[in-house]
Amino acid sequence: MIGLMFLIGIGLWLTAAIMICHSIPRWLGVTKYGAVLSVLLFPVVLLAPVADEVIGRWQFNRLCEREAVVTLSPDWERVMRARQEPDVRRDFDGYMIPIHSWGGDIVDVDTGKVFFTSKSLFTKGGFLFGRLGLGLDSQATSCHPVNIQAIQKQVKLFELLKQGGTK
Repeated sequence: MIGLMFLIGIGLWLTAAIMICHSIPRWLGVTKYGAVLSVLLFPVVLLAPVADEVIGRWQFNRLCEREAVVTLSPDWERVMRARQEPDVRRDFDGYMIPIHSWGGDIVDVDTGKVFFTSKSLFTKGGFLFGRLGLGLDSQATSCHPVNIQAIQKQVKLFELLKQGGTK
């Protein structure tokens, strides 16, 4: 049933795109090369509803490569006890789709300095998939640091957090 609705939606948009492209030269007052203009505009009009999704996903993936990382301070090996600070949400501006990150800092209880930081990114998509619900699920797309579990194990983070809670 969902597939049939999807095909009907595509058919309706294809029809609307043809009609819009046929009308644009008239709206602009172009008489000599109206057919050429219509043909050239057709791919643009056809892809316009998902352009934010395509560009936004590309931006999201590039941002993930740069931002979804774990950062360790140089003196992490000296930490004996740790506590986790509350996670912080940060919204990124200037992207085609809404993107936000959740990141948490782990603090050395004895010095009060942050020694471990991690950040993950999330998005629900663009206009059609995110806001109109055509993604057909409520799950956000996310990216996490690829090596976070190995680093947590190397640092013995959970043991440090357990030690930090007992004083």
